[in-house]
Amino acid sequence: METMNHVCKLASKCKHAGEEGVCNALCSPFMLLHGEGNTGLWKATNVPAKYRNSFFDTLPIQTDNKPAYAFLKAYTGNLLENVQNGIGLFFYSIPNAQNRLGTGTGKTTSAVAVLHEYLLLRVIEDSKGGRPVEQNPALFYKASELQTLYNAQFRGTPDMQEKASLRYYKIKKLLMKAELVVLDDIGIRQKITDAFENELTEIIDARDSEVLMTIYTSNLPIEKLADTLGDRIASRIEGMTEQIAFTGKDHRKGGVLK
Repeated sequence: METMNHVCKLASKCKHAGEEGVCNALCSPFMLLHGEGNTGLWKATNVPAKYRNSFFDTLPIQTDNKPAYAFLKAYTGNLLENVQNGIGLFFYSIPNAQNRLGTGTGKTTSAVAVLHEYLLLRVIEDSKGGRPVEQNPALFYKASELQTLYNAQFRGTPDMQEKASLRYYKIKKLLMKAELVVLDDIGIRQKITDAFENELTEIIDARDSEVLMTIYTSNLPIEKLADTLGDRIASRIEGMTEQIAFTGKDHRKGGVLK
């Protein structure tokens, strides 16, 4: 049977990687992570394809963002405990003359790297008889896509609205329950409606109340979030996260990171 070390994301952490008769598609951790036909937890994270290879060891932020890199090194060094304790993170941009919007500095890449490292640790923990993985532990969602999905409930034909509503509330439930969530590019749109502010507040409150870890990324600092998300959400995010600044040039223009 073919060994799976060439596709398994656990390979670098597994002493049996590449071993005949052990490293194959029947391996329990492999099945949990990758499933049959790419249906496992790895795909269920909803991480975009461009970030699927983001891990801490390959983070390209050391030059422009040494303090952020040092913090993440320490944080991921005790990742399981930090996530269990609900220690959230808020990655934001500091614009400069060369990058006036603060885009492409590595916020999303870093957030996904933390998500991936945590997911691998949880699969390993499960395989060793520790806490069982009973649902997808980690989920990525862009804040703008969540708002678009929410708005879709009120547009189009009744059938389209019903399908959008079912999809939205499924995602909302996952966002309220996952052990680790990345909410990407939060606060980038103009002032949100009162209705969607209530929805977002409910999600954030649920995660805060259950001590669930959340990573937020934004081009705005905390003090500017209230302009688009309202005071309630900005205050809650500030209270449940460590704030990490990112600066430097826009590497996204060169296709390196975001």
